[in-house]
Amino acid sequence: MELQILEAIEERPFIVANTVSATLKDLREEHIIPVFTKDNHPLISQSQIIELTGDVLSNFPDFKLSEPQIRVSHPVMGRIPEARNKKAIDLLPHEKTLYYERMMFLIQIPNIKSRVNDQELSLVIGGIKSYSWDNLSKDYRASQHFKFFIGFQVWVCSNLCVSSDGVVLDFKTTSLSMIAQQIKLMVETYSPDRHLRWLENLGNYSLSESQFAHFIGRCRMYQHLPEKSQIPELMITDSQVNSVVKGYYSDPHFGRKDSEISLWNLYNLITDANKSSYIDGFLDRAANGELIMEELRGTMEYRRQSWYLD
Repeated sequence: MELQILEAIEERPFIVANTVSATLKDLREEHIIPVFTKDNHPLISQSQIIELTGDVLSNFPDFKLSEPQIRVSHPVMGRIPEARNKKAIDLLPHEKTLYYERMMFLIQIPNIKSRVNDQELSLVIGGIKSYSWDNLSKDYRASQHFKFFIGFQVWVCSNLCVSSDGVVLDFKTTSLSMIAQQIKLMVETYSPDRHLRWLENLGNYSLSESQFAHFIGRCRMYQHLPEKSQIPELMITDSQVNSVVKGYYSDPHFGRKDSEISLWNLYNLITDANKSSYIDGFLDRAANGELIMEELRGTMEYRRQSWYLD
């Protein structure tokens, strides 16, 4: 499958939940940086991660980079010492401090695009940093935790399609140089053509209305099963399952067609529902969506049994 060179797509929120939009300038100039309490040493900041990712990607000659899209959540507000006795309503702008515990960003590669099942996709690369993953009671030698991903974003809805070979779900380090190496390795080992072929193949399989209803019922049952070890893990929540059902009937792009729904459309309903996940759990559920779709696709292609469809 050939990658196409097209113009950049406009920005759309790739995660909603309780997030707000931020700019790199905000993170760099207005947000304070948490420190390890034992030695007052700053953690690697969220802005450093984004800037470093851009620097790494700029070394790939085929990549043209967009401005990073950034979403943040869980604000941690404070004040300077001189304002410690003031009422909150009386604080002046320069007396307030702020940082966001959780941050997710992506950088579009707008010149690398393709079309899958009548939808335009563009290559995206990004990462997640949540200070809640780190033990701030230690010193600078403590590992800091990061997540990174590469995949495709569906133009019409901004859904992120990531594969298991395009995510790094728990990278630990104290070094910016190690982060740079990990991002470079992730990009080099990822195969966009293979990923696109897999996504396109989803359009070749469909669930009938009764099969879809059975699948949804199994999804609701999964969280309450006493024994799950023999069943592929399902990470989406009950409320997200509800969103999938709603989309089945009403989504203009990925809803049912003639009482059937293709696995490509179902996958997009799941990735769209995942936008309601908090930042720190978003990427794990995104990768899990691929696992579930591959379970369904493999079941239908090889006519094997699956708990989700039997």
